[in-house]
Amino acid sequence: MPPVSPALAAAAAPVAGFWGDVTSSVDWCEENYVWTPYIAEFFNSWSSLAMVVLGEACARMNPTGNRAFTLLGRAITVVGIGSWLFHATLKYSMQMTDELPMLWAISIACYITVTTKYAVDRRRFKYALTLWTVFVSLLTAGFSGKIQFFLFQASFNGLTAVMAYLCWRGKQDLDNANMRHVARLFATGAKLYLAAGLVWLIDTNLCSYVNGSGPESVLPFNVQLHAWWHVLASLGLVYLVVLMMGHYCLLKDIPFKLKYVFFVFPYIYAN
Repeated sequence: MPPVSPALAAAAAPVAGFWGDVTSSVDWCEENYVWTPYIAEFFNSWSSLAMVVLGEACARMNPTGNRAFTLLGRAITVVGIGSWLFHATLKYSMQMTDELPMLWAISIACYITVTTKYAVDRRRFKYALTLWTVFVSLLTAGFSGKIQFFLFQASFNGLTAVMAYLCWRGKQDLDNANMRHVARLFATGAKLYLAAGLVWLIDTNLCSYVNGSGPESVLPFNVQLHAWWHVLASLGLVYLVVLMMGHYCLLKDIPFKLKYVFFVFPYIYAN
């Protein structure tokens, strides 16, 4: 998932494994090659599959007829696959298979939210957003360390802020249309994403206190906060994507219904 400053300290010195030396710009708090010599970060790798499952769910539930939503779901799936490869190998090339798809996924989400809410020239906006994403992708892939950290974070978080704001505007439209049960998706999704961000920050900046080893740790074992980031962020994103679909259907007069699978997973479908 998102890169951090190269100054981040790992829980312990890297252990030699099948993939050799760590070449990624970050080595996360999970200790390397503990469970198998073939997977560097076991829990961080397998928790990435949450994005694959939920990305495919978003792609398949699309009731809007807008192929951009299906593309967004597929992009989230690709992020999950790239995240698995990154955490399994801790190679810089595999790190790019995680981070670059994240840029493209958030760009697609911004395209959907902007074109749903505003009457913009879709063709021009799509080309402009595509060119910007290509530009940032090339810069991100071409640099490492602090420069890469800044380029990725600035672009990804900037586009995330745009998407979050327009999701909030969509929530207001749904509230005004007396669809509060759909509008509530925003609050739940935002809370899940904020919780994910909190555990990411703790894992990133307070590793020595939560790694379960060493004199500074306040925990008896590593609770794998970065793995929880994967799960919580994926679930929060699903809530926001379903909200986006509901908002699109509202503005396009597409009848739809919303239900929950196992009381947790929102599912939207054409009525």
